[in-house]
Amino acid sequence: MSPLLLPALLGLAAGLAAGVWHFVSLDWNLRLWLAGRGALALGVQLLRLALIAALLVGLARLGAAAVLAAATGLLLARQAVMHHRRRKEEA
Repeated sequence: MSPLLLPALLGLAAGLAAGVWHFVSLDWNLRLWLAGRGALALGVQLLRLALIAALLVGLARLGAAAVLAAATGLLLARQAVMHHRRRKEEA
């Protein structure tokens, strides 16, 4: 087994999980902004960004493969959430 495989798989799984949470919570954050709860929405936005940054910094300790795989997971999660949202709106 390649020494890069385990960190890459861990990064991909973490990126997918964090990405789904990040992009699903974006809808909730938007609703807060639209409801006029700007202070809470700003706090939620900063928390969302800080958690993604912390994940990537933590994975950086495992190496570049883990970070790149996590970034790939984030992008795949974004695609999945957006696809689900479009299908939900069409129905």
